[in-house]
Amino acid sequence: MPSSTPRPLPDEWTTSSYSGQTGDCVRWRQSRTRAAHVEVGDSKNPDGPTLTLPEEQWRAFVDFAKGFEV
Repeated sequence: MPSSTPRPLPDEWTTSSYSGQTGDCVRWRQSRTRAAHVEVGDSKNPDGPTLTLPEEQWRAFVDFAKGFEV
């Protein structure tokens, strides 16, 4: 169930708490070039490409992913 008050998107890169000490995980931040969008990238390749998604699609993905056990 989606949260009624979404948490603000971070300005700096953030990784999942499940990534452990190495930080080898998906990372995300508020887009610096497009309002209401999220940049998603690979923490193991910080200079690599990023995917830019509308914020609502990112939140839908996160809500979907929360339904799975790790």
